[in-house]
This record gives sequence, C-alpha cells and structure tokens, in this order.
Amino acid sequence: MPVTGRLTCTEGCLSRAQSAVAAALWPYTGTPIASPYYVRGCIPEPDDAAVIVALWTGPNAREKRNLFLILPLVSGGLPVPPRSVVAGLMRLGHGTRLFGSVGRRFDGKPLLDGGGLVEGEGQPCLCDGAAEPPGPRGFYFERPGEPTRHP
Repeated sequence: MPVTGRLTCTEGCLSRAQSAVAAALWPYTGTPIASPYYVRGCIPEPDDAAVIVALWTGPNAREKRNLFLILPLVSGGLPVPPRSVVAGLMRLGHGTRLFGSVGRRFDGKPLLDGGGLVEGEGQPCLCDGAAEPPGPRGFYFERPGEPTRHP
C-alpha cells in the first residue's frame, strides 16, 4: 500500500476532501474522462487519505474493461486538490501507463497504485476549514444507472 500521509488541518478534513473529489469526478460518469474510460465510482478509503477510483470502458465498448486505482489525497507531503485528481486521470488517454498492484482487490479486480498520476500542491489544506460540502463522500455504480452512495 502506498504511503500517502495525513490531512491534518481539521478533524473533518479527510471527509471534506473525499467529498470534493467525488463531486469533481461525478460529471465523468456520463462523458469519458480519458478515452475510452468513464468514471464508475469514487470510493472513500476509510483508513487512509485516499480514494479508490473505478473506471470502465463505457456502455458502447465491445470489450468491457475495468480499472480500480487507489489515488492518494496527500503526495510528497502536500495535499492533492480535486482538480489534480481529474487532471491526472485525464492523462490516462495520453500513452501507456503501468500500474503495480497494491495487493488488495475491489469488486473482484486488483486494486492498482495510481499515486504516480497525482501531485500535491503547496496549499495549507484541501478544505480551507470550510463546512462539510453537501453530497456523499463517494459513489459507485454496481450496475449501470444504479449508483451506491457512500456517506
């Protein structure tokens, strides 16, 4: 499992950061984030400053493929903002990437280390001490059109 670090500005910072990443990825459930991949889920990691991002090749693909990447919310000791998560995933469409397994599985598939896709930025905190954003900390489509919300 990659070492990700901690989000420590406030007690609810991790929850707010995971909610912000889920909100940033939600629009890519209906449009590809990186050809041919759509976002199928953004699942909060309960014990780590990370999210699991589930990608799939979409409803029209002949060969259905799924990727499950664990993305840290702290990289190099700096917080990873949601826009960096989105930008990192968009780079998947620009060349071949090799991901190592973290030794766990999600939905029966290997969980891959996506830490190389994201970079931390020099800001004090991801949430700026703001109130809890509306919406879930994550989501996952177990079946197309049926998201499961993660409170």
